[in-house]
Amino acid sequence: MPDGLAWMADAWRGTSPSATDLYITCARGLSPQQLAERMADHEPVEFGPALTVQDAHRMVDLTQIYCVGRIGQSGDWSFIVECVGSEGWALDPATSRGAEVLIFDPQPDNPPSFFRYLADGEVQLHFELGFGYHPAGAQPDLLGADEELAPAEEKCRVLKVIGEHFGLSLQRAVIESGQLPAVATRTSPPSSW
Repeated sequence: MPDGLAWMADAWRGTSPSATDLYITCARGLSPQQLAERMADHEPVEFGPALTVQDAHRMVDLTQIYCVGRIGQSGDWSFIVECVGSEGWALDPATSRGAEVLIFDPQPDNPPSFFRYLADGEVQLHFELGFGYHPAGAQPDLLGADEELAPAEEKCRVLKVIGEHFGLSLQRAVIESGQLPAVATRTSPPSSW
């Protein structure tokens, strides 16, 4: 049964092991493999066996592998869940050519969390989660979620609205404790290093 997206707010608060750094990128119009290839930014993409989030964490050694993702599909949305780190915050909007891309970044070491919606090669919507809803981008009024809430309530409410607006639901049990096909999404240091 679908879980929506509101559960991510609890996960990002660290209520389950290894969940605070679940970087989730979704795409409609791309297969999971195509999404991983576009996110890899010209690096070779290596697909592997199905792993749990804990197994994916153990693969990251910060010498040869800097980021591991696990791929899947929910309805007409493909997704990749990266752990330990992600450069989703810097994903080139061109990644969305011919598709829609949603980026959920918890920013565990540098709050606040944020959301980006890319389509037609540009940022359609971008905002931080948990410090007041102040959307920007080509379509800042897309969600119409402008009520003032406490930071924790805001994350839950806005994530729920995103899921409903885009028809996206991710199963928490699959993401947090299930096995999904793995992909090494970064084999060189992030550009921010």
